[in-house]
Amino acid sequence: MALLYLIRHATSRMTGDAAERWSLSEQGRREAGILARQDFWRTVEHLFSSPEPKAVQTAEPAARRWGIPLAVSDCLHELRRPRLIPHYEQTVARLFADPETALDGYESAAEAARRIVRCFEELVAAHPERTLAVVSHGLVLTLFLARLEHRWPTVAEWRAVPFTGLAVVETRGWRKIHGWTSAAQIE
Repeated sequence: MALLYLIRHATSRMTGDAAERWSLSEQGRREAGILARQDFWRTVEHLFSSPEPKAVQTAEPAARRWGIPLAVSDCLHELRRPRLIPHYEQTVARLFADPETALDGYESAAEAARRIVRCFEELVAAHPERTLAVVSHGLVLTLFLARLEHRWPTVAEWRAVPFTGLAVVETRGWRKIHGWTSAAQIE
C-alpha cells in the first residue's frame, strides 16, 4: 500500500512579520531531531518539503539520517498571506467559513485547497506506488485532509495540528488512515 505521510513543520522562531522566512527555533530543531528518529521513515522513498526555511529545516535531519532524497516543491507552501496580522485566528475562521473569498490579501482557502490537492496528486502520480513524506504547513495540510472528505475544515481542526504533527493518507483511494499525532508523543 502506497502511503503519503503528511508532516507539519517543527516550531519556528517568529522573527518579523514574514512567516515564510521564519526558521526553526531551538525547540523546533529538537523536534525535528525527534521526528527524524521515528521508524516510519524506513518505508519512505521520497521526501518533499515546502520551500519555507522552517519546513526544509524540519525535513533535512530525516533525509540525512535515512538517506532519503529531499526535494523542495513550491506548491507545498503555506496559504499565501502578505504579512502577519493581529487576530490571525479570526482571519483563519473567516477563510474557512467563506472559502472562495480572499481576505486581507490572503490567498483564499479554496485557492489554497485546489493548489495543495493538485500538488499532492502530481507528486503521487510522478511516484506511483511509492511511499512519500511531505513537510508542509498547518493551514494547507488541514485544508487537504478536509477536502479528502469533501468539506471545509474548522478552526478547531487546524488548531489541533501539532508542530511535527504526522498524519497518514493511503494514496490509491485517497483516504486518511491515521489522524494527527505529534512526533514527540511517538517517542
